[in-house]
Amino acid sequence: MNPEKTVGIIAEYNPFHNGHLFHLNETKKRGQADCIVAVMSGCFTQRGEPAIADKWLRTAAAIENGVDLVFELPFVFACNNAEYFAKGAVRLLDALGCIDSFSFGSEQGSLDELLHTAQMLQHESDAFREKLAFFLNAGHSYPKARCEAVEATAGKQAASVLKDPNNILGVEYLKEWLTLQSKMTPITIPRIGAGHNDQTIGSDISSATSIRREFKAPDPFTRIDPVVPAATQALLKTIDFNGFNDNNLLFTIAVYKILNTSSLDLSNILSAGEGLENRLRKAAESSKDFEDLVQSVKTRRYTETRIRRLLIHTLLDLRKDDFFRILNAGTLYARVLGFSKQGASLLKKIKKTQCATIPVITNIHSEETADGRIRELMDYDIRSSYLYHLVFNGDVYKESDHRQKPYVKR
Repeated sequence: MNPEKTVGIIAEYNPFHNGHLFHLNETKKRGQADCIVAVMSGCFTQRGEPAIADKWLRTAAAIENGVDLVFELPFVFACNNAEYFAKGAVRLLDALGCIDSFSFGSEQGSLDELLHTAQMLQHESDAFREKLAFFLNAGHSYPKARCEAVEATAGKQAASVLKDPNNILGVEYLKEWLTLQSKMTPITIPRIGAGHNDQTIGSDISSATSIRREFKAPDPFTRIDPVVPAATQALLKTIDFNGFNDNNLLFTIAVYKILNTSSLDLSNILSAGEGLENRLRKAAESSKDFEDLVQSVKTRRYTETRIRRLLIHTLLDLRKDDFFRILNAGTLYARVLGFSKQGASLLKKIKKTQCATIPVITNIHSEETADGRIRELMDYDIRSSYLYHLVFNGDVYKESDHRQKPYVKR
């Protein structure tokens, strides 16, 4: 019997923890979901960082914890700023043609307040644009300048929405939902427990940031086990984390790439611009390790996350013109990373009814990937996986996208 109600979730599951389980269970209740579909980033995250585990293990954790079907958010959207991360994810869910609702966590917890800010930013007033330019010229980063411009033109309440990371993503999801005039119904679940960027494990619901930090310490699982579900514990314990926090190889590759790329070519990399490429080159000549490189380039205007994304974009040659050609052409696909029995039924329904307006791909060697535009987009996913495994476990062949198959819950 095919699922009656399907709800989508946009996530990174880096790693899947108790807070994610709470969000998943609340989504099932509020969305009256028979089937949960997740769109998940691959090996590199929205913050420009390598995920704590690759996309295959994180998919397995999601499926074992109750998600039914996981699609990969293509790298060019997944490792990008909040606006483009959201565009890729919401477009993908909408294009499947079978998603009744989509759910996301937020600090605000109020859909009306998030929607109000989203509508205001979707139709920027002249006054807002003037204030935005003023704060950018004053040297603020774009997120801070936008928040200041909203406060100056719409008041503190509207601006307060843009001061927390999940709220910011939620606003961007809603902006794209409005742009698409999507029939999906948005649902937001209030975050509980630790804040998104909390650095230390506290309660049974701790932030993914604090959990990842524990892997830098000896015997991390004594502190991690209480804050992640049993299925996540078991999967994480299959990984050798000894070399994970060693960015020496990533640093070496990055410095080589930067110093052997012209300033003009660096300026054309996505996330570069406004002379940032010159700071990057200068820092590459003098930095002693990867973190030193990031901190040497970062300024009040250029956030740490932007610098991290810039470095990964540089390593993978993601150029501005290539990205915006992909974006403006609407090039997209839904690549299957894993599924449960319920998810398998939904996949069959999608293929039988042909409700999806984008290719749904379970095999990257299938004819759906022969299209040049699809292949170009997928090549970034494949190469980002190569980079991840080259740097963090060295087994590029075994973990290659050409060899891995979707995770299936038995």
